[in-house]
Order: sequence, then C-alpha cells, then structure tokens
Amino acid sequence: MDLPSLAVILQAALSPNPDERKAAEQSLNQFQYTPQHLVRLLQIIVDNNCDMAVRQVASIHFKNFIAKNWAPHEPNEQQKISQSDKDMVRDHILVFVAQVPPLLRVQLGECLKTIIHADYPEQWPHLLDWVKHNLQDQQVYGALFVLRILSRKYEFKSDEERTPVYRIVEETFRHLLNIFNRLVQIPNPSLEIADLIKLICKIFWSSIYCFEEVAVIHLYPYCFLSLFQLEIPKQLFDPNVFNAWMILFLNVLERPVPSEGEPADLELRKSWGWWKVKKWTVHILNRLYTR
Repeated sequence: MDLPSLAVILQAALSPNPDERKAAEQSLNQFQYTPQHLVRLLQIIVDNNCDMAVRQVASIHFKNFIAKNWAPHEPNEQQKISQSDKDMVRDHILVFVAQVPPLLRVQLGECLKTIIHADYPEQWPHLLDWVKHNLQDQQVYGALFVLRILSRKYEFKSDEERTPVYRIVEETFRHLLNIFNRLVQIPNPSLEIADLIKLICKIFWSSIYCFEEVAVIHLYPYCFLSLFQLEIPKQLFDPNVFNAWMILFLNVLERPVPSEGEPADLELRKSWGWWKVKKWTVHILNRLYTR
C-alpha cells in the first residue's frame, strides 16, 4: 500500500460512520504485515503536512504493532517484521522523536522503550554511540530522551543484569554534567530548559541503584534490620565528580522557580515543569543521603 492510500485509510478509521471505521480497520489488519508498512506509518507520523488526527491514529497503530510484533513472544515464533524494516525504523525514530509534538512523542517513546528492551545492546550496538554524539551536538533533547529510556531499562535489574549501565554512565555522565552545568547558568530559563534538566535528573536517578537486601546490623545494645542498599556507579566515586553533581542539584533545589508561566492553581503547579524538576532533585538527594 502506498503512502497516500494508507493516509486515506487512517482518515477513514476516524470516521463517525461505524461501517467506514470497520472497513478501515480491516484494511489496516490486512496490510499490516506487508513490507514497508511500518516505515510508511512512521512517515505519516512525522509528516507536518498531514492532519494531526491522522498522525495520532498512525502513531497508535505504530505503537501497538511494535508492542505486539517487534520481538517474538515464543521461542520458535517467526519474525513478523523484516530486518530491513527494523533497521529503517531504528535509524529514523531516533531523529524523529525530538521533532514531533509531545502528543506523538509519547507514542514514539513507548515504541522506543519496546525496541530498546528487545534489541539493546545485542541488535542495536551503536545506540549508545548515537546518544553520546548527539549529547555533544544540536540534538541534545533527543539524546536525553533516548538516554532516559535506555537507563531506565536497567533501573530494577539485578547486579548481574546491570552490567550495561556501567558503560552508559562511563560514556555519557561527563557530557551530562557539562550540559547540566550550562543549563543552570542560563538567565531567565524557559520551560524547555526545565524539561532538559528534568530528563538529566531522571537519568541520574535510574543510574543510582537502590535494591532490596535484608541485612542485620548490630549496634549494641540495638539490632537493626536494613532492607535497602544503594549502588552508586564507580564513576561517581571521584569526590570532585560527585561534588560537582551535588552542587548542581543543590543549586536547582535552592533557586526560586521562574515566576513567568507558573500556574496560580496549586494543583496545576504539581505538573508544571520547574516544580517537577525540584521534585526529582529532592528524590535524588533523599536517596543519596538516607540510604
């Protein structure tokens, strides 16, 4: 199915007429396994000239198809997506995820999560190189967005399964620290700056591992039961590096939030970017200083 025909079917899937919707859904199901179908859905998602409602329904189909079919669920199950389509999706989704509106970015983020969990590092060995390169280039938001998903993959893994996160920290944290340092020095920062700092905080959070472990600690005449242990990547053992991060976190915590754009409603403030930055900063400091 060519691109214009697919766009017409996706538009019909939004029809108030139930018969038209049903026919469109049947067509989508009929052609979903044909070569290039996944790639064409992605092309529609990122096409600024296409109706937003059509782009949104394309993103939902794209996400659902990837969730169901990207990786076989059974040992002997046949691959339903060609390797060439997978390669093309992996190559392009990294660039597009930062370019689409937030409504579509949520869907592409879920797709990236599925792909990263299935493919990294074995089938996607160059992903970290892409992130590292773009942290030093103009695609900083996209690199941080992808790095957040990548680091979160290992957030609740056991020690043996967390080995890849050590390389992630080694390759990226120096660049994260430099970006963080530049961001906190920007006068009159915009809400977009808050989004970048929030992503850095979430990446840091996922990289310091808090795992459950029962340990009996004897301090005469008392006996304590410790249920949590904290693992900090060795790259942060350097006092200069650790202190540099702590200074930035304290800077963010202590500085007043920008007054411009702050919601008057107290409930709305909870989801406002700058207060969310403070929330994540408090989470990190609490984890580091109470474990």
